[in-house]
Amino acid sequence: MVNDLQKGSLSTHLGIPMIYGIDAVHGHNTVYKATIFPHNIGLGATRQVCRDPRWGRCYESYSEDPNIVRAMTEVIPGLQGDIPANSVKGVPFVGGKQKVVACAKHYVGDGGTTEGININNTVISRHGLLSIHMPPYHNSIIKGVSTIMVSYSSWNGTKMHTNHYLITDYLKNTLRFRGFVISDMGGIDLITSPPNANSTYSILTGITAGIDMVSSS
Repeated sequence: MVNDLQKGSLSTHLGIPMIYGIDAVHGHNTVYKATIFPHNIGLGATRQVCRDPRWGRCYESYSEDPNIVRAMTEVIPGLQGDIPANSVKGVPFVGGKQKVVACAKHYVGDGGTTEGININNTVISRHGLLSIHMPPYHNSIIKGVSTIMVSYSSWNGTKMHTNHYLITDYLKNTLRFRGFVISDMGGIDLITSPPNANSTYSILTGITAGIDMVSSS
């Protein structure tokens, strides 16, 4: 199916190739003979759990210890292939047709929300955010991760999908991430309250903040 879609895309006047993405956290379980991995918390369970067990998505977290999460970023070369020795650090690398693009998520502080409430507010200082939640993203970038997905959550009241400082200034300009930033599924819609109240505003705000690709439900 994907090959047919790609052929159709390349056969157009502009010949722009298509990126086909699947939100397959543990492997693409609808594809025959696909590799299925345990939940992230299962892969990292030799040490700690997530920062707040009340968070309903604890299974997406490797650990509450940033060093364990940093170590688990080794999955990236497993998915994308080993970066060549002469490759520029931070530049995405995918080693051929047998590999897939990796995505680091959810940027940033998703597992640190108040009382573990999902899609909520992470109340923490800049130092705390950068020392606890940010290091695994730095490791991911060094290992050539191709995409980073923005979190539904907020940081000190500012929705991540609108956070120009963290997406553009820090992720792209400070950490020198050269892949593309993707919204979470329908995350752009949640910029306003109620959701979808002003789609034009939401899209302009999200894209201006630094989101490169919008994922819609």
